[in-house]
Amino acid sequence: MSKNDSQDEQARAPGRLTIPLDVRAACREGLVESGQAPLAVLPRCRDMALPHGMLTYEVHFSEGAGVHPLQAEVQVSAPLSLECARCREPVTCPVSGHSTVSFVFSDDQAEHVDSGVEPVVLGREGRIRLIDLLEDELLMAVPLMPVHEQACSPLAETLSAGQAYESGQIDESVAGKSEDNPFASLAALKKGPDEGK
Repeated sequence: MSKNDSQDEQARAPGRLTIPLDVRAACREGLVESGQAPLAVLPRCRDMALPHGMLTYEVHFSEGAGVHPLQAEVQVSAPLSLECARCREPVTCPVSGHSTVSFVFSDDQAEHVDSGVEPVVLGREGRIRLIDLLEDELLMAVPLMPVHEQACSPLAETLSAGQAYESGQIDESVAGKSEDNPFASLAALKKGPDEGK
């Protein structure tokens, strides 16, 4: 594939992802969808998208045996801009997810899907947009506590000094003053105006 063909394919990808896909036909044919798309086309991921960030994806549809034979293997990866759980500053995280999904037609059927398989409830027409499938997979893969690989400052210094970290926001007036008596200011308030003279 030439460079121009690759660019054309990427330009067509977002539009193709939004077209409702006949899941029964895709599973019967063993359809494979793969490519890249701008993260900006994912509505629920726009706040986490880096400028020019791209989603890489691959979806293998298949028809198996059992009660719910319509399945797909979904793989996604993308760099996301998240909030560091330690310093609350932006951190770029490479996020990837891989799941087996089972397509069902009701919430009742979804409750009986095998463990380790994600149920996806289809509408009455049995169609789904690939963009919804990919976005769900990417959101499930977002880490709960993203952090910078290297220590955050001044948080790292404060933690190394033994100060408790709770909210992630450190009062600069407190940092580095662990030797001060926390009750000193309270005692000063309790003194009368003439006692300090």
